Amino acid sequence: MASLRRFTCIAMVVLLSSLTAAYAQTAALSDEQVKDRLVFITNALDAGQPRAGTWYYGWLAAYSAGAVAGGILAGSHWGDEKLEGPETVPDREFAEGMLVGGATFVLGVGGMLIDPFVPATAPRKLRRLPETTSVERLDKLRRAEELLRQCAQREKRGRNLQTHLLNAGVNAAAGIVTKLAFDQSWGNALITFATGQAVSLLNIFTQPMRATRDLKRYETGFAGDGMPPSLAPAERQWSLSVWPGGISFRLQF
Repeated sequence: MASLRRFTCIAMVVLLSSLTAAYAQTAALSDEQVKDRLVFITNALDAGQPRAGTWYYGWLAAYSAGAVAGGILAGSHWGDEKLEGPETVPDREFAEGMLVGGATFVLGVGGMLIDPFVPATAPRKLRRLPETTSVERLDKLRRAEELLRQCAQREKRGRNLQTHLLNAGVNAAAGIVTKLAFDQSWGNALITFATGQAVSLLNIFTQPMRATRDLKRYETGFAGDGMPPSLAPAERQWSLSVWPGGISFRLQF
């Protein structure tokens, strides 16, 4: 128990020190500096929103339309037939292709809804906050910095290796389903994969990256006062673990 109390005290000291440092940095800014920074971030978010909104809602609409169209075409052509010699046999190759394609579009819609494109909505979230007093402006600046960082993180996440691998995995799975589940040719399976991959790459490389550049400019002192931003430090995560005979504390910046 003595060991637990000792490490708990250490954890509290570290956390209080971090909060004190953040407060000291905040207090170092004048109201005019806060205003300048707030203007910079507000203008940056507003300037990036039109293209971000067009990209996000445009792709959301395109994926939705593809999912609906794929389902309709699969259903309407499921009963197609063709002649093989003297007999008529089912011809579902097109319908199966549309079913697989529609399913991948559904996954695309789900992915964009689960992880929305923050730059498309950030300006609206910031405008809701009041800024009539110095305290309100300081609180709004904290939120503005947080939103700008979230926008940049979302942009980077949209183009990172994990996103590429995830899209390639989904498209490869679609090709495998085309071959194994529907017993189509490897040529059709390859076409399914290549088509899905082309759409995925188009989605990735048309995604705007303005917030990433704006954050870099802001962090290098382009906030109107030449001072590095420090009001909204990176998110801290801490954990305290106890097990028989030991204890660990972890603080991640």
